[in-house]
Amino acid sequence: MCKRAHMFRSLRKKTSLLLLSLDANSLAPASSSASTASSILLGGGQSVSGSASVSGSSSGSYAVHSKVVKQVHDFEVALKAMDYLLDDRTEQGVQLLKDEIKKHKDSKSDQPAAIFTLALGVMEFIEATLGFESEVMDKAHRTLDEAESQSMANNKYNIKHKLQTSRIYPPGTEFQVTLAELTLLNALVMLLRENNGMMEQAKALFKLRKAYHALDSIYRKMKEKESKFNSLSAPSPAFESLPVSRSTSSVDLPGYVLDASLSSVNIPMDLRLINDLEKVYQMRKLRIYGTSINNSNVTVNSMSDMKDNNIRLNGNNDAAKDDDSDSDNDQFSDAFEDFSGESIDEPLSNSPLVQVRLDPRVNVGTIDEFIHSGVQLCFGILQVVLSLIPPTIGKVLSIVGFKGDRDVGLKLLWKNAITTRNIHGDLALLCILVFYDGPVQFVDRGFQIPPHLRSKSASFESHTLERVDNLTSLTDLQLDEILHEPHKYIPQVLTRTRDIFPHNALWILQYGRMLASNGKVTEAVNMMQEFTDNPSNKIQMQQAEALMLFDRAMFYAFKHQYDNAARDLIRLVDINSWSKAVYLFMAGSCYNEMYRMIKMDLVAVEDKPASLKKYSELTKKYMNELAPSYVPGVGANSKKGGIGGGNKKMPFDHFLIRKLKTISEVSSANPDLEFVECIGASPIHELVYFWNGYNRKSDDELELSLKLLEYPLPEKHKNFKDELMIKEFLKSIVLRSLGKLTEGLAVLDQEVLSQYVTSISPFKHIKMTYSPYLYPTALYEKTMFIWMLRIQKPDAKVHTLATEACEWLKRAEIVGDIGDYELSNRTGMRIKAAGDRLDQFIKLTY
Repeated sequence: MCKRAHMFRSLRKKTSLLLLSLDANSLAPASSSASTASSILLGGGQSVSGSASVSGSSSGSYAVHSKVVKQVHDFEVALKAMDYLLDDRTEQGVQLLKDEIKKHKDSKSDQPAAIFTLALGVMEFIEATLGFESEVMDKAHRTLDEAESQSMANNKYNIKHKLQTSRIYPPGTEFQVTLAELTLLNALVMLLRENNGMMEQAKALFKLRKAYHALDSIYRKMKEKESKFNSLSAPSPAFESLPVSRSTSSVDLPGYVLDASLSSVNIPMDLRLINDLEKVYQMRKLRIYGTSINNSNVTVNSMSDMKDNNIRLNGNNDAAKDDDSDSDNDQFSDAFEDFSGESIDEPLSNSPLVQVRLDPRVNVGTIDEFIHSGVQLCFGILQVVLSLIPPTIGKVLSIVGFKGDRDVGLKLLWKNAITTRNIHGDLALLCILVFYDGPVQFVDRGFQIPPHLRSKSASFESHTLERVDNLTSLTDLQLDEILHEPHKYIPQVLTRTRDIFPHNALWILQYGRMLASNGKVTEAVNMMQEFTDNPSNKIQMQQAEALMLFDRAMFYAFKHQYDNAARDLIRLVDINSWSKAVYLFMAGSCYNEMYRMIKMDLVAVEDKPASLKKYSELTKKYMNELAPSYVPGVGANSKKGGIGGGNKKMPFDHFLIRKLKTISEVSSANPDLEFVECIGASPIHELVYFWNGYNRKSDDELELSLKLLEYPLPEKHKNFKDELMIKEFLKSIVLRSLGKLTEGLAVLDQEVLSQYVTSISPFKHIKMTYSPYLYPTALYEKTMFIWMLRIQKPDAKVHTLATEACEWLKRAEIVGDIGDYELSNRTGMRIKAAGDRLDQFIKLTY
């Protein structure tokens, strides 16, 4: 009895406070009744199918409402579990999901809960695609298969029972989205799995096609409803024009209406809904503010005034409340006697109405948020991936219904990353970071239009954005500006994500990549080294650790700190099975470069002969003895090699086999030469080029690269001409990075292109021989030289210059389009991305 009396006092207290606040802002008449207050609490509006008013109805109506709120609660739990993964606390996330799955099974409810298995599948997919280990990928595939089946069942259930969980979309839409998402992820896993036969590849492509058409259909519907969705998340001043229907609970229980009479018969059910809805709201609020997983030091910026209204959420209060919600989740929708009035007895200063002013996204229902963010992420990824596929494959895919638009995809990803605070938004950011700053250069920063020309085009009308991390919506013009200057906005969004997830090495890696892309390699490598050196940083996600070690090794190589680079590469052999042969070959290449630096007196050592002997032996050990032993079909331990430790050669396996074969031929013909002296053009400098190193080095580091590239090659090298071409090609790229465009182009034309291009019009070339990647790549770089040299001229004509550059890209495509060769996909994607960029310029009017 005392508990019930306290509950009513709490309800009356909150009702009075709400009425006073609304009355003060002229949103409610002074003589509001209890029914008005209850309407504010529960949300107004007309009943919709499956959401009839509880008051005066049977307990069956309440059962429908409770099913809706239960599903919304389940989605919030799943989103929280996936946040644990993003903070490198996967075990906690998985345990949370397993506990919820057990509770659901124990409840004997006929209502499916497919979202939990989907969350597990997404988490396993992320781990699988970070490391490519076969066992992890197989596990992800099985979970995604199970989640697909469960999503189909949940979709049918929601439609049959008319469970209206969205204010915008009909019942079942949310599980159409989950099914499309799962189908896409499963298709990608199947395509990337080791030892796939023709049948498996065909199944994967069928799934990809199915996902594409499903997402395309939902995306079209989403575009029709976008204005309504945006109106829900539009910022508004404190309590200004705050409709009753945008209260705490109405967004999660569409159409729910409470009649004027709070009868003793209905109060228990009504208050149970109030409690459950309040609980869901608190979960969403904490997630959006980034404190749901108890990272209580997160600084959240006010949406109304980011610069002047910084607030720090009280982690002790909100996080503790959230812990309570986890510990007694089994009381969700429990009997009235277990109800506690604490959740509706909080001070007005912490009430949801006050939080509306700070972040309007809390007014968007969880399901509507999930639908929009899920479609934007998945369709965005598909559009970008399909747009990057080399032309020969792309033509085939377009015939069967695949068509990618890179700009559409990037806009969807940017919009999601900036405006959404859930797993979909954070994965969208990750995709953006990989696209712009990842190890593969999908778009070269050299293809830009200078400001003096850009200002002449209406297509580049300035819509200056100072900040994007405080926006809840984006216009097409704003997205155009972001796409034009992405690196102006990446740091803002990435910094916000790092603050929310401080424990994950993955975000440290991405921040390091961003710094390196901006020429701050020293700052990047120091930050990454400090993170791993700190004993308090425990990296659970081994795949993230492996990625960070690899990138850090490359950054050390950019800086010519080859001992550190080799150390990290050798460490990778113990923690990652992606390609041990490549790691060891790269480590040997680092030791080879140390040998050359010592011999050329570019680094001081105490005992030069002893140091030369040391690095000569290390080069031979790692490059010639250990590395090939992990190449499938080559060494005695070949079964340990290949992708993920399988038995399939990687493109770089072919690269190192060719290198070692020619070094061996030189060594056999010259038994008096040490192994280290039989090596031609610097392998580590080639590898640095593959990982975009010359765009990230400082001038001092570039000057040192030029000196190292002058190391004399063995004259009796069987492929001396080809090795010399590689050496001169790399020199031309270094010169361009130093700003010496004319000199660099001259080297490229005279020492490389003239060696195999026999005619420009009609275009003729010598067939690729020793180093197949070099031929189309050199023509691609010729395109870049032409663009960068001429676009800066005051009388430059963008249309004319873009057309000329495209002609050189077509030649690169012709040379590269002669079949599969090492690094063909990487080269093809760069050519395709550059061609798309230049096609856009051709369409502009200046």
